[in-house]
Amino acid sequence: MKILFYFREEISELKLFIGGGKEVKAFRFYEPEVPWKLEEAPTPSIGDSDVLVKIKASGICGTDLHYKHGRMKPKKIPTILGHEIAGVVEEIESKVRNVSVGDRVCVHYIISCGDCVHCNQENDNRCRNRRSIGHHVDGGFAEYISIPSRNAFKLPDEIPFEQGAIIGCAVSTAFHALRVGEFQPGDTVAVFGLGGVGMHIVAWARVLGASKIIGVDIVDFKLRLAKEFGADYTINAMEEDPVKEIRYLTDDLGVDVSLEVAGTEKTMEYAILSACESNYASGRVVSVAAQFHPIKIEGMRTLREGVLRKSGDHTRDELRRVIELVKAKRIDLSKSITHKLPFHELNRGLEILDEKKENVLKIVITQ
Repeated sequence: MKILFYFREEISELKLFIGGGKEVKAFRFYEPEVPWKLEEAPTPSIGDSDVLVKIKASGICGTDLHYKHGRMKPKKIPTILGHEIAGVVEEIESKVRNVSVGDRVCVHYIISCGDCVHCNQENDNRCRNRRSIGHHVDGGFAEYISIPSRNAFKLPDEIPFEQGAIIGCAVSTAFHALRVGEFQPGDTVAVFGLGGVGMHIVAWARVLGASKIIGVDIVDFKLRLAKEFGADYTINAMEEDPVKEIRYLTDDLGVDVSLEVAGTEKTMEYAILSACESNYASGRVVSVAAQFHPIKIEGMRTLREGVLRKSGDHTRDELRRVIELVKAKRIDLSKSITHKLPFHELNRGLEILDEKKENVLKIVITQ
């Protein structure tokens, strides 16, 4: 057992913390299409500016399915995946000032240097030296995680750990995507793909003052849920031509902001065509989902005077803002989590999300 003494000058108080020296549980990824292994792992060590977090909740992201099926590879194997994380600070080191032992925290999964040109412009998601938790370094499908203290954001008591976990990605990434699309109050918005990120884009569009929100998917459950999250209209793309319907709903103008969150060539084409007026003007199109294959989109030739952008992750400041907005009850996340499973059922959670046999939006693993 390690006994660590440390002194915090600003509170002039000596504390005692007991930790380390024990084995903890963690799920490790070894190769695609193989269940992740629940194994013993050493308690993560922490440096002078780090904190040790006892994980209380970890969200399963669509990205985790990309790893599962080999569409993406983590930078080290074996590795502990998982990047939607909330928990309690259990140990801090000498240079930590922003959090204390016992604080509830949401984890920012982008480890940035804080010194490069992008970090200085508050675009830490573009950091030239970035590492991602659950990709470059071990992530949240474990009992504990070691992170730089600047990646620990205090989670108010009003926000449950389960919501804190998904705030760390699905909720904040959706917020960022609208900002990349230069959303303004009064804009019309179309969202293609109503998964964890797409559904929260719908919710943020409502919170931020969209005049008309249109959700497009092929799953009736998600289309019904989108109405509850704030969509004015929903379209099942298996039953109707979404471009034709969106043109009708917007008096043939197309939407101001069109967001592709499904990751397919067809939905990207829909998104572009839905932002185009039939003549000479276009809106803003944001590609949010990962695209794993080259795509050819006929609609590109009609994106005249419009904008096509690719959003990625979110920033530290956006995470801060989102936490405050959730605390203030500006956005309701009570229906975001459809499944809560115990830690040892992580692989079952992956199967539920993958097979889509149940009405599923977000799955959170709790401890």
